[in-house]
Formats: sequence, C-alpha cells, structure tokens
Amino acid sequence: MIKPDRHTNPKFSILNISALILSELNAFYSVQYDSLLQKVVDSLGEEAKINFPYALNFLYLLGKLNYEQTTDSFKSNEIK
Repeated sequence: MIKPDRHTNPKFSILNISALILSELNAFYSVQYDSLLQKVVDSLGEEAKINFPYALNFLYLLGKLNYEQTTDSFKSNEIK
C-alpha cells in the first residue's frame, strides 16, 4: 500500500495521510481516534478513510506516535 502505482492518487496516499496526522498531533498534545479520523476526512475527503488505518500503523511502526487505550487517543512521540 505504501508503494504507489499509476492508479494511486497522491492525495489519498499513506504518506500524505501520515503527514496530515503528524501535523495534527504536533498542534495538539493528544487527539482522539474519532476526531483524528474526522479531521482527515474533512481535509482530504471520504476516500481517505480506506488508508487511514494503514497510515496509523505506518506511524506507529516508525515510533512516531503512541496509542492510549484508556482514552482512545494518540500522542506524538516527538519532543518539542
């Protein structure tokens, strides 16, 4: 899913969605899953919902975010 092909719209790519998620996490200390998904859909459109979980997994595997199960939210690992 990360490697684009000729049919991939760059607007809905995992890397673009990941960049939007990181910018949202840098603006706020903690963001809940539902509000983060809504922000991505508002910014990019309904088609971004397909790659949203993949973008979260990508950022988690890179160590860029943590998931807080008690609050169902994400926090950035970046030191400001």
